[in-house]
Amino acid sequence: MNHLPFSLSDTDLQLVNSFSTRLDSVRHRKIALVVQGGGQRGIFTAGVFDAFLEAGFDPFELYIGTSAGALNLSSFISRQHKFGYHFIVDYTTDNEFFNLYKYLSKQKPMNLDWALERVAEDGPTRLDIDTARQVLRHRTALACATRKDTLEDIYLPMFQDDWQEVLRASCAIPVLYNLPVSLRELEWVDGGVSAAVPVKEAWHRGADLVVVVRTEPIQRLKGEESGSFNDWREKIETVLPDYIDKLSLNQSLDRVKAIRTDLTQRFDQWKLWQDKPENPEQQVRSEPEVVIPPTEVEAEGAQAPEPAGKNSQWRLLSAENIERFLAITGKGKSAEIIEMLNRYYRTYDDLNHFLLEPPDGLKVIQIAPERALRSRALLSDKDDLEVDYREGKLVGRQFLVHFAELLNAQTTLFR
Repeated sequence: MNHLPFSLSDTDLQLVNSFSTRLDSVRHRKIALVVQGGGQRGIFTAGVFDAFLEAGFDPFELYIGTSAGALNLSSFISRQHKFGYHFIVDYTTDNEFFNLYKYLSKQKPMNLDWALERVAEDGPTRLDIDTARQVLRHRTALACATRKDTLEDIYLPMFQDDWQEVLRASCAIPVLYNLPVSLRELEWVDGGVSAAVPVKEAWHRGADLVVVVRTEPIQRLKGEESGSFNDWREKIETVLPDYIDKLSLNQSLDRVKAIRTDLTQRFDQWKLWQDKPENPEQQVRSEPEVVIPPTEVEAEGAQAPEPAGKNSQWRLLSAENIERFLAITGKGKSAEIIEMLNRYYRTYDDLNHFLLEPPDGLKVIQIAPERALRSRALLSDKDDLEVDYREGKLVGRQFLVHFAELLNAQTTLFR
């Protein structure tokens, strides 16, 4: 048994004890901490890390975070209790950071620069860079970002002189953040495009045990795609001529047929787009979602989705809104976005298989919420953020009860 899922009431104590016994048989492990992104759902991770900080727990020799996961890692490494909490609750919910009405009317994208300025040296909530660098004297911290030209996951050292640009590269969500991110003579986009959970990089760097903090429930290996996915693909294909026109590819009929075949094959790979389950507690949000308040759906130049009740949700990547999503990017960028989505869903499925069935010699513990978090990637209610933060903290404390003493005794850091 190389993989252990760890949440609240879903935790199997017999399984935990069996896993702990197997860990105890080997001493001096290289232990890595890998952190998923998820936007405001990172509030769960903030809770886990605050539990770790309160207990003085940090046996990790290697840290790797993607997007919001890299931001949460920053506060953990700098030893700033509740820093991640306040960043998400105070800054990412501010209209200056993201205003849906202004975004849909093409007036203002996500203001990631403003948020990072809040935590800079002269900002109101300063990140303690000096402490972080001291912590990293015998450790390594990396933020995952995606090369825009090759869509390859690259791991950039954190807390060097360009630490703000590294975080910006890791968090530059395509479409929502439309400014170019140039760093080290390359352009970058969000690390989640290529490695939402960068556990393979930790393994490649010699980790024997990886503790992964997720912002969604642990997914089981799936069989064939569901009928709902086929329905979604058919809806997309019915608007394909308009889509081709948007990409300036309205050429010969043979060319159109070839494009249609190519895109159909790509849609086959995108297995994570599923219809919303009837029971909200069973929903696993594997893609960004936002809620459009009734007063904001009439944004200029943007047709509102079909209403579905007072609390209806709009998924940025849903079948009904894919054209709208692409239209926001403009003709020249739509093809890039399609490639990024393809890269994300293809690698994400592979990562889930790797996490659930790690190779021999690697142990993986996934700390995750028991069910879908109440918060969303963006536009979360502050009460929901509070609930998810508390769940993260409870899970973190429970993890410490079972593993803190064992991992502190095993890490290679204190030899």
